[in-house]
Amino acid sequence: MEIYNDILSAINLELTNGEAKPTRVQSLCNLAYDKLVKYLNELEVKKMIIQDPLQITEKGQDFLQDYNRIKGFVLDMGIKYLGVSEREIYER
Repeated sequence: MEIYNDILSAINLELTNGEAKPTRVQSLCNLAYDKLVKYLNELEVKKMIIQDPLQITEKGQDFLQDYNRIKGFVLDMGIKYLGVSEREIYER
């Protein structure tokens, strides 16, 4: 799920700078190109992206919002209830 988030976030970032190119997304995600292609195909089957031209669908945008909301909730839970710092959560 984190890889999907990384890829969708990278596409989203590149779209704000103009056109999203797969090689730039690959660089931002730090993935081998063959792995990126596999994940892009999976995301397209799940209707979260369109590959030609590379862009995020509404479903993909919803995933990013939900992922960030859940991530924030998990951080809050760890910090408020478990006495764990944000840094410790990311180091695990």
